[in-house]
Amino acid sequence: MRFKTSLLNKPKHTDLVSCVGWMSPDEVYSCGDDQQLLQWNLLSGETTKVSDLPKDVYPLDLHWLPKTAMQKSKVGSEVFLLTAADGKFYIVGRSGRTDKAVEAHRGAVLAGRWSHDGAGLVTAGEDGLVKIWSRSGMLRSTLAQVPVPVYGAAWAPDSDAVIYTSGYNLIIKPLAPNSKPIQWKAHDGVILKVAWNPNTGLILSGGEDTRLLEPVEMGM
Repeated sequence: MRFKTSLLNKPKHTDLVSCVGWMSPDEVYSCGDDQQLLQWNLLSGETTKVSDLPKDVYPLDLHWLPKTAMQKSKVGSEVFLLTAADGKFYIVGRSGRTDKAVEAHRGAVLAGRWSHDGAGLVTAGEDGLVKIWSRSGMLRSTLAQVPVPVYGAAWAPDSDAVIYTSGYNLIIKPLAPNSKPIQWKAHDGVILKVAWNPNTGLILSGGEDTRLLEPVEMGM
């Protein structure tokens, strides 16, 4: 796997960039410890400052509502999920205005992802909890609890299960009651990120062992 990289002479962020999210194939949003929300146009190479986040909000993860869900929604469709170190997640509009703030975890909310249909979302926290929420921010269930921080979580292609990190391990937990989780050791260091491709079914993970792994397709 090869990556194409480019660097600007003058970085647009003035502090650590903690999260990025694709709005479209040519449009990326980013934010970080400088509390700036920036829009990047990959075709023109231009960067635009959208807004400033509140000074006490330190973002950790950003995920746009999926396009398919945007097309089905009549109002407030262009929103993204932002998780932060204050234990809250925020639903934010394209203009940078916060539509909702929800107390979600004890400690930082390390990851947050919309389901593929946009009907709900999952959050994972420093407290070792994985929680399922409605789109409006109502808690539906606590899906899992582990004794270490959960750094990453992602939905299965059919949104009928969630994969999450637990130290060196990856765990798949179906949403159906009384379903047994699937667990395996995936890295030789703490796993920090995980993604599940809804088109191919492949899972991608990255960890402190500096390895980027793409396991075989998981059948659910």
